[in-house]
Amino acid sequence: MRVLPALILLAVTLVFVFQNLRSAKVSFFTVSGRLPLAVALLAAAALGALIVLAVGSLRILQLRKLIHRRTDTRHGDRPRRAGAS
Repeated sequence: MRVLPALILLAVTLVFVFQNLRSAKVSFFTVSGRLPLAVALLAAAALGALIVLAVGSLRILQLRKLIHRRTDTRHGDRPRRAGAS
């Protein structure tokens, strides 16, 4: 049953790719070339997802650090300075 959603996603992706095989000109900064439209769109979506993942991960780490600091100071624990014992 866990494989079914992956197979459905694969089928939808394959249909998308086969319906968008015509070539499109793609330019990124100084690099340009021709790619199948589906490949260009999938690459753009993947790059966008990676950027969102990176920014979201950094925000989660930032919030965890903030929560950790606040819970330490509420319980009377003061952050220790380097070299203090």
